[in-house]
Amino acid sequence: MQTSHRKKAFSDPQSLAATPTVAAALSAKFHKTSTQVDQRFKELKTVFLDSHLFPTTHTLLPSTLTPSDADSSAAKATVQVLDKDFGAGLDFLITWKLWLQAKEYQNQISQLSYLAICEQPLNLEDLKQLHQNWPQLKVLSLQLQGQYPEAIKGFHQLDFGNVKLIIVQAESGQALAQIKGEFDVYLGGEELGPDPIYIPPWQRPYLGISQNSKVAIIGAGISGVATAYSLSQRGFDVTLIEQGPLLASGASGNRLGMLYAKLPDNATIAGQFHQQGLQHSMALLKRIVSSKYWQACGLLQLATSTKQVAQMQAVIKRQYPSSWLQWLDQTEAEKLALQPLSAGGLYFPNSGWVSPVDWCESLYTQSGANLWLNTNVQVMQQTLNQGWQLNLNGDHSGQYEFDAVVLANANGAKDLLSKQAIPLKSIRGQVSYVEAEQSPALVVCGEGYVTPAQQGVFAVGASYNLQSVDVELLVQDHTDNLGRLSDVLPKNKGLGLNSITGGRVGFRAVTPDYLPMVGQLADESQILDRFAKLRQDANYKFADGMPYLTGLYINAGHGSKGFISAPLSAEILACQMAKQSLPVAQCVAWGLDPNRFIIRDLIRRKR
Repeated sequence: MQTSHRKKAFSDPQSLAATPTVAAALSAKFHKTSTQVDQRFKELKTVFLDSHLFPTTHTLLPSTLTPSDADSSAAKATVQVLDKDFGAGLDFLITWKLWLQAKEYQNQISQLSYLAICEQPLNLEDLKQLHQNWPQLKVLSLQLQGQYPEAIKGFHQLDFGNVKLIIVQAESGQALAQIKGEFDVYLGGEELGPDPIYIPPWQRPYLGISQNSKVAIIGAGISGVATAYSLSQRGFDVTLIEQGPLLASGASGNRLGMLYAKLPDNATIAGQFHQQGLQHSMALLKRIVSSKYWQACGLLQLATSTKQVAQMQAVIKRQYPSSWLQWLDQTEAEKLALQPLSAGGLYFPNSGWVSPVDWCESLYTQSGANLWLNTNVQVMQQTLNQGWQLNLNGDHSGQYEFDAVVLANANGAKDLLSKQAIPLKSIRGQVSYVEAEQSPALVVCGEGYVTPAQQGVFAVGASYNLQSVDVELLVQDHTDNLGRLSDVLPKNKGLGLNSITGGRVGFRAVTPDYLPMVGQLADESQILDRFAKLRQDANYKFADGMPYLTGLYINAGHGSKGFISAPLSAEILACQMAKQSLPVAQCVAWGLDPNRFIIRDLIRRKR
């Protein structure tokens, strides 16, 4: 029996770059004159008028409708469009222009969520050539070109503020299997009918909440502030609650962080998530963070053993675009690093480093969220009206009620939910800061990692200690980090502890499968009771839904990959809460579901 596409990551090859012959044919197919664009504008204008989705503008009004009639028609909070043939983006650009006109006329904040399938993407230069024929769409087409993704199979989210474009680059059947949502308009094909395939309750859509709800986010590291940014963009009233004196007071507060995706040698859900997470984080940095605080200087992942060489060569055979991933021998790698290396390996040209504190500051500033520092959550409990009461002490002591709560406080989430088994494990990590005589010109990773120098020092790390809970810097960990440094950069062999200018200790939060917990939490005792038949039959079909805890969500467990996983997870969670189309494949969202460990334990008869 054939396995459903919905349960699998997108298959190899990962590159969808067209050959010159195919690219020429695509350009001819998608070519439209300015007159043809105007004709398509009229057609789509009729579609959106008939659907009553946009607040009506003067330019959209049919002759039989007056402005007073138009004012009485309420716009939806989010208009969701599914386009089954993205092409060169013509329908998206026209829809965007119609949405802007409608929004300006009624002066009402609303969202446009546009999801499009693209089986064979154009390259950027061909896209630009086609757009030159559409002068009436120039302002918007330039913005699309600025975020246009590489031809890598999978989901790509482009962010234009209140307008979100998700391009799914994959064969149409595979793409549709990974899309589930309630769309208002379908372009290029029939509506999605009822899904004939049984979907387990724990893989069905979450409940969602009103987009003007008051949401408390506990924890203001990269996970919390990224969630605040994504929720605020969608109209939620957000308050960040942080027990420390500053943003990124916990594990997110290192001086420098690397943006690193360790890719598997075959198509997996985890690999697909990390690949897209890296793409998403780099795009987000480019949009909102000053170039003083991050750099796409490139990243080398060294292959220091025969086994690692074989694994990385297998990754290369998955055929990513060379603009995104390359194999470099040792000589080529050393030319980029500007110093000797212990080996060659995988090169990510568009990866690099970031200042986590400054990234968090940028996300927070642009979110417009409230920030309560030096404030600790003592108790949280659900109220009779399905909200959440938080008892706080510190700078904002008192009792406060919110419509929803997001746990983004890493290992601290376990302390607030005593009746829930939150499977997070704390792992101590220590980073050492070393005086830089000659640091690498890019990020270099082996058993440890080394960043380029900033303000006279480079970061080396990080230790991985399952046993220690010591918050102070340990000499042994500094020594171990110097060993990691010399293993990666042989020129630094012989450096002593006197070369270390400082360091930092953080505690990673890790789940059993090393993927984060992202989504709505359900009542554990009710899950065990409601789905007890899984112990006898893993394929039993349940009619009942999940016993979700209304308004309780989590974005935690990012381990050492938080800078590429937390921002994308924040977008996933915000879309789930706002009932919008997800920016990732359904199989990825299900792989991050926070209740998955309880279901697995039932199937394995562990509980």
